[in-house]
Amino acid sequence: MRAVRLPALLGFAVLAACQPAPPAGLSDADKAAIDSTSRVFVRHALANDFAALARDYYSDDAIVLPPNAPAVTGHGAIEAMFKTFPPITAFELRTEEVEGTAELAYVRGRYTMTMSPPGAPAIADSGKYLEIWRKQSDGSWKSVRDMFSSDIPLPPPPGAPTKP
Repeated sequence: MRAVRLPALLGFAVLAACQPAPPAGLSDADKAAIDSTSRVFVRHALANDFAALARDYYSDDAIVLPPNAPAVTGHGAIEAMFKTFPPITAFELRTEEVEGTAELAYVRGRYTMTMSPPGAPAIADSGKYLEIWRKQSDGSWKSVRDMFSSDIPLPPPPGAPTKP
């Protein structure tokens, strides 16, 4: 009976050795590169340079999922979407979680911003975001999917009854 067990154990050992290695985790250098690119996003947003923001932050095939609006695909459409925002005068991203592999990562975080429409009071906003990042062929990291939403409730529609 012992002779039968040894080949079976060897067979299991060979099968286990043939399994693909788990994907490499996200390195500290990759996390730093993602963080650096996020700082570039903030810098471009504060400069209201949305062409550079779209080019430097998002992949060519990126999709942004803004609140209360349809999905936006590609650099040109992403730039146009951000141009609809009033001038951004204060902006901060706070990453709360970064996980992934050597090729794909997700980032979850929070944002605060102030927009200053000309001739109107400043608008303060805060909210959260969730992004998927992919390592590019040149070794850089870019966001391929970006979803964000405000924590500030929408105002009631005009003429809506108010609660007592």
